[in-house]
Order: sequence, then structure tokens, then C-alpha cells
Amino acid sequence: MMGCLTAPLKLLGCLGLIIALWLGYIYRDRLELEARRLVERVRHVVPSSSGRPGVRSLESARAKVDSLNGWRADSVVLTASEFASLVGSGLDRELRSQLDSLQVELLDGEIQVSARLHTSRLPPEFVGPLRGALRPTEPVRAAGPVRVTRPGRGEWNVRTFRIGDFPVPDEMVPGLVGRALGDPARTAVPMQVPPGIKGIRVRPGGATLYGATRS
Repeated sequence: MMGCLTAPLKLLGCLGLIIALWLGYIYRDRLELEARRLVERVRHVVPSSSGRPGVRSLESARAKVDSLNGWRADSVVLTASEFASLVGSGLDRELRSQLDSLQVELLDGEIQVSARLHTSRLPPEFVGPLRGALRPTEPVRAAGPVRVTRPGRGEWNVRTFRIGDFPVPDEMVPGLVGRALGDPARTAVPMQVPPGIKGIRVRPGGATLYGATRS
């Protein structure tokens, strides 16, 4: 009699364990992030908000995007280096070829990109009267939010820009971006975005990529 009563309880326990394992697998990226945060909190370590593109980081970022698209998770979180790798690979090839030592810093709602720019490759109208004062390569720093505009495409809305020792007035930045891209009507830097990504949220320590809404 007792065995008959405990059998359903054992069955329910097995089903509960299976469901818990299934949910843990689907949301493994989020659980991994929370576990990492817990460990870092215990160790008093703050996640890095600055990263550089790299082959391994790009592979890791793409693997997370694949898990987002393939396992019905609603979001994944990328490290600074992983997001920097996506940014580097998503920029126009001509623009990317002009930038060395690319580094991306995750800020609250926007990214800051630092690099060394090959000024000799820039069109004269881009630098204007500064051409004679610039060296062949100059450090540049630009910041602004990133957003998804349509499937597979996004844009980086540069709000602040500095080249060498010369800060560009904020109101002049959109026009500068248009001249750099060869399209005066364009005020943001276009970027490729991995398929399936519907939104991006940037904050210090991590960038969250959101997938399609699940029914």
C-alpha cells in the first residue's frame, strides 16, 4: 500500500527534475551570467567594461547568438570583448581598414570606441583645415548609442568625437560622420547585426542582445 502511494510522488519528482534541467539548459547563458556575477561579487571583482576584438571573442559571441536563435532564449549577454568583436566585424570594411588598435568601452546606454585612425586615407573634406596639423595616424575617440534598425542591420549614432588633441563640437559631429561615409544625408555609422537580433541594451560590464519575441 505504501509503495502505491509513493510511486506517484517519485514520478512527480522525476518530472520536476527533468523540467528543471530543461529550463536550466535553455537559460544557461543567463544562469552563467548570474553565477559569474555572484562569484565576482564574492571576489569583489568588477566585470570589465572595456574590450578589444579577437578571434576567440568573435567565435564566442556568434555561439551565444546561435544559442539565442536556436534554443528559444529571449536574450544573451556578451562581454565587452565579445561585443567589441561584433562591432569590429560589423563595420564597413573600408572604414574598419582605417582603424587600428580598436577598443570598445561599454557605457550606460552607449559605447565608446577608441582607435588609431589613418588620417592619410581620409578625404580632404573630412578633416578640413586640420589636415596640416594631423599626423599619418591619430588617436580618435567617439561615443554614442547602438541600435537595431531592421533585420541584420543596425547603426551607431555618434554623438561625441575627438581626433588627436582636437575635440569636435557636438553639433558638428553628424555632418562629420556624413562626410566620412561619403553621404552627407547619413548621420549615423551603419553596422551589420547578426540575424535574429531585435534589440541591443548596453551597460557597463555587459551588452544584452534580444531575440525575436517568443509566442
